Amino acid sequence: MKKLILLLFIPIVSFGQGQKKVMNQNPIIKKKMKMQMKKELDSKAFRMKKKIEKEIIEKWEEYSKAFEYSDFVKIKSYFTFPVTISLFKDPFLIYNENELIKFYKNIRANVQKGYKYSKLEKSRLIWIAKDICALDATYSRFNESYEKVFTGRGIYMYKKVDEAWKMFSMSGIEMDDKK
Repeated sequence: MKKLILLLFIPIVSFGQGQKKVMNQNPIIKKKMKMQMKKELDSKAFRMKKKIEKEIIEKWEEYSKAFEYSDFVKIKSYFTFPVTISLFKDPFLIYNENELIKFYKNIRANVQKGYKYSKLEKSRLIWIAKDICALDATYSRFNESYEKVFTGRGIYMYKKVDEAWKMFSMSGIEMDDKK
């Protein structure tokens, strides 16, 4: 009886192993499986980048809204220090929250006459490294009558700090009036 069970078991085991061996040796199947796995990973990475891009644009819009309302405490929450600022001049560093608030109070007090709110017109995210990117943003400022009073462009550098995306550099870009 034991011999009969053993004889029945041997073909099943050898067939199962033989089938697996044939499948593993088939280079076409292996290549297709590798391509499918790569496609799934690429798709996941693409979705993750798009999610981060959306998050950063939303953060920039929140930052812009904080500027509109002169909410300097909120503005500082979007930065990590030191911050490099370059608004059409030589760049300078801001080392702490108090210096940043002082800077923004000055900027907000001297913004275009009649400024009411800003609107993001165009944006593009440029990846520098896994945890560093630049937001190229074109925005317009409007008055109470919804008339455009200014159009500007800036490069806002972000990096991941403690699982959050924070600005560490901001540069104004001169706009070409001829376009």
